[in-house]
Amino acid sequence: MSGQINSLKELLHTITELLFVRFKMARIEFVAQKERMVRLGILALAAVFLFFMSYISLLFGLNLVLSHSARLWVFFGLSAVLLLLMCWAFWSIARNLAGQRRFLARTLHELQEDVAYIQGKKTMSDWSLKD
Repeated sequence: MSGQINSLKELLHTITELLFVRFKMARIEFVAQKERMVRLGILALAAVFLFFMSYISLLFGLNLVLSHSARLWVFFGLSAVLLLLMCWAFWSIARNLAGQRRFLARTLHELQEDVAYIQGKKTMSDWSLKD
């Protein structure tokens, strides 16, 4: 009887420690993701501000230097190029955020697998080895 109690205590200790480690990993990932988002927001605001300042300065300078027909081509060309760059930037941001969501979802899925293992719904042979 005491052997069963000791093995039950060890199992409970292992379960508690495993859940604690997984929850701690999830918390660290949440905090890191929040910090990245704040940093990304600040950098994006600074980049937008600097972009508008430099773009306005460029337009004023080109307005004085270029002839009327050249101005039209340069200004519309700049607008087209910057629109393409803006689309690329939004695509990159969306891809980055999707990657962060997948990383967090994978961690939560692994936590669910751990809980299923602890509850006896899965065995070690059910787990797939992931790199």
